[in-house]
Amino acid sequence: MHAITLATVLAGALSVEASPLQHAKRVLMGRLDDGAHEIEHKFQPLTDFDTDGCYYTSAIDKDGNTNRGLSQKDVYFKGLAADCRDPNRLENNNVYSRRRCNNGWCAIMYEYYFEKDQIVWGTIGGGPGNGHTHDWENIVVFVQGEDVKRVAPSCHGDYKHATNEPRLDGQRAKVVYHKDGGETHCWRMANEADDQVENYTGQWFIGNLVGWDNWPVVNGRSLRDYLFDAWNGGVGPKFWDNDNKFTDNLRKAAGDGAPGFDPAVDE
Repeated sequence: MHAITLATVLAGALSVEASPLQHAKRVLMGRLDDGAHEIEHKFQPLTDFDTDGCYYTSAIDKDGNTNRGLSQKDVYFKGLAADCRDPNRLENNNVYSRRRCNNGWCAIMYEYYFEKDQIVWGTIGGGPGNGHTHDWENIVVFVQGEDVKRVAPSCHGDYKHATNEPRLDGQRAKVVYHKDGGETHCWRMANEADDQVENYTGQWFIGNLVGWDNWPVVNGRSLRDYLFDAWNGGVGPKFWDNDNKFTDNLRKAAGDGAPGFDPAVDE
């Protein structure tokens, strides 16, 4: 498998970035340390990003500060990937996971944060329908034992690209963040041509994983709660229990492709 991890990214950062001027001017968010259940690490997808989209990055730092994203004052007459596709975004990335297991199945939701979601060149939010600050998209992986049985990448609040025949490298699905025609960005399953990887590392990327049970505590409060305060609706992550978000999204992701799996039950 040709994949790259955060440690490799950091080791090669100086050779990739000839000058600090390649960084976006605003201050970057720090990332959380990697920590998740073994099964969540084992089946974490391999990701890439078409050139007209952002890299995912960290949504919250170790002090509980949440990412303010890229707004109209940042993205003023710029391209779709402007200021959000610098190598330092991947160097400071996190992926956030939660699993639900029952009846021989485990469904693992991997949530990814992007600082903006822009449709056309110009000013984000500057005209009707030109995207928005912040984007959260997830990938749900359904496994039985050691086998990946179904992969459901989110796209505009649905899972229209879900499949029981995903392209795999070992036990990891290959998934690409792309521009969905005339709409905003979302995940799609990779095809053979996508092995010509387009992110700056030149390899499929595996992010720094933070599992549901592994969130750090600051001042007696889980950073997961800080994240909830910032994003518990709208374009936020879908692994929350409020309004049955986690259950409902697992149900949509499963469709009829995970018979016997109960999206509402933890064993």
